Amino acid sequence: DTPDSEGLYYVELADTVIFPEGGGQPSDTGNISGVPVKHARRDGLRAIHYVPTSIPAGTSVRVEVDFKRRLDHMQQHSGQHLLSAVLRKYWGLETVSWNLGATVSHVELRAPKELVLSQVALDAIESKCNDMIFEALPISTNIIEQATATCPSTVPDDYVGGVIRHVEIGVAGAAIDRNACCGTHLASTAQMQVLKLAGVDRIRGGNMRLFFYVGARVREYAEASLVRDKRLAGLLSCPPETQGEAVERLIKQGKASLKSLKSLRVQLAPLVAQDLRNQLVAQGKIQRQSTVYHCEDGDGPFSSSIGSELAKLMAGSNAEWLTVIASGPKADGGPLVVVGNDEASIIDAVERLTLLLGTCKGGLSHGTWRGKAANFVQLAKLNLSAQSSTLGSSDMI
Repeated sequence: DTPDSEGLYYVELADTVIFPEGGGQPSDTGNISGVPVKHARRDGLRAIHYVPTSIPAGTSVRVEVDFKRRLDHMQQHSGQHLLSAVLRKYWGLETVSWNLGATVSHVELRAPKELVLSQVALDAIESKCNDMIFEALPISTNIIEQATATCPSTVPDDYVGGVIRHVEIGVAGAAIDRNACCGTHLASTAQMQVLKLAGVDRIRGGNMRLFFYVGARVREYAEASLVRDKRLAGLLSCPPETQGEAVERLIKQGKASLKSLKSLRVQLAPLVAQDLRNQLVAQGKIQRQSTVYHCEDGDGPFSSSIGSELAKLMAGSNAEWLTVIASGPKADGGPLVVVGNDEASIIDAVERLTLLLGTCKGGLSHGTWRGKAANFVQLAKLNLSAQSSTLGSSDMI
């Protein structure tokens, strides 16, 4: 009668159509006489239903399962059995585990490091699975009392006194797969409708994950792909068949533009440094000559190049000088360089920048501090004068 920390009550029924999670399959949802079942789990031989409203003990109830969710889980789970059987029988690949994801599922395969599943191999695996789906092979369940059966190693320790279920795909005596499983399954491979592989990647210990969709998820994937194709067709001004080539051209053009921009920045940096040097010298014999430069279109290498060039130009100066160089949009921040001929002044400038901009992460080395700031919104208020540590107006270039 007392809810848990999430406000849910635990309800046990004399019998239920709600599947509690197990065998890699998430639990069903549904309702108990209109009260939503958020989740269900197995506790020994009991099924515990999580509901937001207390239901008095002894109440007669009607239990309904969310069949759309159930059917989706059956399609993915039966599809996994078929996929694993095909991989084992025809490719010699054993399934170590599997995951029924919210949108895409995968099997984890024990595979030698040198093994590569090419697109040709993936197409052949997918084709074999769909051939067996088309054949409408029967999927049957055999139930044996646990006390009279040899329990698989996967049976939980707290499951005692129940039954062992074996799910079989194919006709008796010629089944392609037979495995102990507590999950819910289809009656025929035809009810899977279609299986689509979605790629493979390597994980720990050399194993690989093979991703897949089954049934309605394939249609949903196709619909989402069509929406993307239509949007890309508008953006790229070309049909789906030539979108790859269009993107490749854009990438090539982008790389060429970036290369050109970098070249221009290399040429521009000495000119900016010369202009900053002129501004510093024009300030005359004051306690500290200082400038601030902000380029919203700049980047880290550009700022560093300006700082290096300026340091060379100011190498013979007897006056104390200090310059802050910022690159990036005001709202987003970016690389920050503080260069001068007095490390104490550079550290002082970074402290003032931190007060204005928030934490500035970086480090000082050979007369130059290099780092980053989260934004440059208040940079115009930076005061670098030696006479005052207060924040005030400062000329910006």
